[in-house]
Order: sequence, then structure tokens, then C-alpha cells
Amino acid sequence: MKYKELGKTGLRISAVGLGTMVHAGHFGAMKDSESLSAIDTAFELGVNFIDTSDAYGAGYSETLLGNALKGRRDKVILATKGGNVMVGPNRGKRIFDADYISQVMDESLKRLQTDYIDLYQLHNPTVDVIEHGEVWQVLERAKQAGKIRHYGVSINTMEEGVAAIKDGRAETVQVEYNLLAQEPRETIFPLAEKANVGIIARVPLKRGILTGKLTVADETRFQGEDVRARSFKGEAFAKELAKAEQLKFLVHGPVKNLCQAAIAFCIAHPAVSVVIPGARNAEQMRENASGADVDIPAADTDKVAELWQRGFAA
Repeated sequence: MKYKELGKTGLRISAVGLGTMVHAGHFGAMKDSESLSAIDTAFELGVNFIDTSDAYGAGYSETLLGNALKGRRDKVILATKGGNVMVGPNRGKRIFDADYISQVMDESLKRLQTDYIDLYQLHNPTVDVIEHGEVWQVLERAKQAGKIRHYGVSINTMEEGVAAIKDGRAETVQVEYNLLAQEPRETIFPLAEKANVGIIARVPLKRGILTGKLTVADETRFQGEDVRARSFKGEAFAKELAKAEQLKFLVHGPVKNLCQAAIAFCIAHPAVSVVIPGARNAEQMRENASGADVDIPAADTDKVAELWQRGFAA
């Protein structure tokens, strides 16, 4: 496993981490035994960064993780998030009021069964919250009290990421970055490198599209609360799969599959401290971690950039 520093936090973390949204059932039904096997395997492979959120299963992912980390809390750099409301009359809203964040942070600490969180992230705050929110004072007080060690943001838009870095208070920025979504490389990464803000790259496999294993027929599997049921539909899904097909040239030499190539691509950018693919089970965790074992040749990286810049058009 490769290790990098997480920006100005100084934390030394594995280049491949573990995202736990999948363990709350957001991508189809899960067995806790499989989730726990993924976590156990992560430790076995040298993975020391795990990312979760109070929004994943309305706290379920945090509870599962808290149980899994008993007796080995000191072996992991633990990150969670707050701000997305998943229960009650405000479900579906994002709240970053000082009192609310203070409350849900304490609830996360209880579910995670820990005295401190290594990295607490605001979960998709708006530009206005980033620039003017009183929530930063809550985070700083929590840091001084020892409840959290560092804080940052998880963002949806490039504008939010730019605002967070320019504001100067966030130590990290979590953003979607992958072979099909390379905007951060142009808009956020240069600023992050200059400011020494750690980048956490999420969705490196584009919800499974960049594993090279999905086909158009898989659309029928995405039902109910599966988040892919909303976006993996019809022509749009087929187009994304076609783009992934164009990227299979990356699979050669030491690179054994597209999943490995997709993760290695994210790790390769110097601004990226860690990539956090989800893993349903031990097998997927091993496959994801192997992305740290290979390098993408410069010629292939250049071709990827060219494909993206022309929208994967023929």
C-alpha cells in the first residue's frame, strides 16, 4: 500500500481508503457480515482511512463501523460527515446551523463509539455556508475540545470546492473525481496543491461503471432505494457504459482490469491524498486496494485527458 499526507493535517494515510455508503444498503441490500469482511480486509491490506457519514442509512453505517472498530480504533484514521438530514420533518434538507452540527457531531461520536473523530466534514455545504457560516466556529471549538482533530468539506460543485479552498478554513475537500469526471483536475486541484489542502477523491468507480463489469442489462437490478435507480437509466446509462468501453485500453501490462486502472488514475494525481471506493465484501476490497500497486503510463494518462476533453466523442 502507498501512503500520502492528507494536506495540511499532516496525517499519513493509505492512498486507497474505504468508503462505507454501500454498507448502509444504498446500492442494494447488504449483509453485515460482508460489510465487516470488507473492513477486516482493509486493515489486513494496510488501509488506514475509512470515510462514513451520519447520512448513510441515517446513522447505520456509523453504528456498524463503531462496532467493527472495537479494540482497534487506534489503527484507523476515521472520517465522517454531518449536515444532510435523513430523518424527521426536515428529511432531505441540508442544515449547517451551529446548534444542529454540534448535536449531530455528538451523535456521530456515540454511534462510532469513540472519543474523537480524526476528520469531520461538512456534508455538501453551499457556497454561502462555506463563506459566511457560523458552523466554522463550532468546528474549531470541537477541535479545541478534542472531539475532532481536523475538519473539511465534502462538496458537490466546483464552485463549492473553490470557495472552500479560498476561504482557507477547510483542511480537506472531498470531491467526485474519476476517469469520467475530471473537472476537479482543472478547477480545484491546482488551488488545493498551492494551499496544501488534502483532496479526498470519491466515486472513483462511478457507481460501478468503471469496474468494466456492468452492462445495459444491469439496469433492471437497480430498484427501490438503490441510488442507481435514479441515475442509471436508459440512454444516459448506455452512454456512460460506452465511455467506459473506450477506456479499456488502460488494461495492459501490470494493469489487470479497469477497476484497478480507474483507482490508479485517481491516485496518480499529486493533489489527491486518498481515493475512497466502496467495497461490499473482502473480494472487492482486495481488488480496490490493488489500484495502489500499479502505475498508469504517461502516454495512457495523456490519452485519457484527450478523450475526456472531447467528451469521449468518436
